[in-house]
Amino acid sequence: MPLTVRLDPGTERRLEQLARRTRQTRSDIVREALERYAAEQATATGDESALAAWADVIGIVASNGRDDHRTTGERFTEVARRKARDRRAG
Repeated sequence: MPLTVRLDPGTERRLEQLARRTRQTRSDIVREALERYAAEQATATGDESALAAWADVIGIVASNGRDDHRTTGERFTEVARRKARDRRAG
C-alpha cells in the first residue's frame, strides 16, 4: 500500500546516506524502522507474543558443532550415563 511521508531535509539526507551505505531501498529502511518501532512499543506495553519478543535474536546463536537434532534431554541422559560408567570403571 503506498504511503507518502514528508521528511525534513536533514532526515531525508540521512535516509539517502543509509540507503546507499546499506544498499537497500529507502522504502526497505523505513519499513524496517517502523517494524522495530512497533516491536519496541509492544515490548514497552507488554502487548507482544513470545516470538516477537525474541525475533531479534532468533537464528544468531551458533551451535559450535553440537548436534542440534537431538534434544537437551537426550544429551543430558548421555552425559549422565557416561559419568556413571566412568565412576563404576574408575
